[in-house]
Amino acid sequence: MENGASDQEMVEWLNRNGEKKTPDEIKRWGDEVTASNPYNDPERREWFVEQVKPLGLDPAKTTLFDWLEKDDKACHAQKAA
Repeated sequence: MENGASDQEMVEWLNRNGEKKTPDEIKRWGDEVTASNPYNDPERREWFVEQVKPLGLDPAKTTLFDWLEKDDKACHAQKAA
């Protein structure tokens, strides 16, 4: 990632160097991570609320990846301004 690798290049690197996973394991992990919402974790809830509120997001309905995407866009917009 530091060197600007594409998503496909990262997948290929992981396939060469990472622990081998079945397609079902990969899908199951991907589905779980994509649906992850830190708001549902009592230990992370307060932190997550602090992160999403400034972006106008509802912490109870915002997945981790939705927040990361919105946060990235906001950061890039600030840098461009």
